[in-house]
Amino acid sequence: MYLHIGGESMVRMHDIVAIMDIESVNSSLIMEEYMKQNDNGIIDLCDSNCKSIVITDFKAYLSPLSSSTLKKRSEKMVKPIFK
Repeated sequence: MYLHIGGESMVRMHDIVAIMDIESVNSSLIMEEYMKQNDNGIIDLCDSNCKSIVITDFKAYLSPLSSSTLKKRSEKMVKPIFK
């Protein structure tokens, strides 16, 4: 299954390592270092208003969608068929 993360981009849910809100990223020294080291592997899907970062096994995506919106979308996709 794929998760729409903004713009015209989708990522495989299986490849997602983390979804974080941008404020957490900006206040974390570890994430700041990650962003510096992986600058070429970060794809910016935002014009200027990034709300979250989606980290996959291969790349990271700056998304205009909030982490809570992405969480809700992912939960809708993996609801069990039987209860």
